[in-house]
Amino acid sequence: MKSSSWIIPLFISLIITGLCSCEKEQLHTEQKLVGKTFSTQSLSLTFISHDSVSFQTKNTLYILEGKSKYEINNDTIVINSPYGKRLEPNETTDSYILNFTGYLKNDRIDKATFAIIGPYEKEQYFGYEITLFME
Repeated sequence: MKSSSWIIPLFISLIITGLCSCEKEQLHTEQKLVGKTFSTQSLSLTFISHDSVSFQTKNTLYILEGKSKYEINNDTIVINSPYGKRLEPNETTDSYILNFTGYLKNDRIDKATFAIIGPYEKEQYFGYEITLFME
């Protein structure tokens, strides 16, 4: 019985080591994004910190721009509405990203699907499986 007592501490230390290495890899991915801009002819995303991104539409009737928080998990970039829901048109005084999901590759974000809402919903910009290239 005593000879097997070392198994549990070893198992726990392996789990902790695995979690730490995932967190380090996650932090490295976030750090390499900071300062990078990814864009198409109509949208530009600039990662300004490890959890904030600025956005700006181009070639749209109204320019939609602002900042949002993002999360990255296993190279999947997710941006959710800062309000937790879609606002009513009269509540929408600033542009915001309702949702965004894309997959980070070496020099691009693939299969980006998103919805950006403008002030008073005068302009809405949607994308489905778009590729944004690093500038």
